[in-house]
Amino acid sequence: MEAREREWRDAAVTAVLWLRERHRDEQDLQRSTTLTQDQFTELLTYLQQLRDWPQSEAFPAIEQRPVAPPWIAEQTQ
Repeated sequence: MEAREREWRDAAVTAVLWLRERHRDEQDLQRSTTLTQDQFTELLTYLQQLRDWPQSEAFPAIEQRPVAPPWIAEQTQ
């Protein structure tokens, strides 16, 4: 069970890293960013929650998984 949850967590991190990279690239290029500052903060918070998930007391309960902000599903690569 724990191994499956770690795999889920790893996949969830991988699925959103491109958003962080795009935002940082846009900032480095001094372009306007696709994400708002609030969205970027939410994204970083979600990534940290995913990193912390295996150390959580609730781990590996599926119903206690970190939940992605809803706007992430609307983003396209």
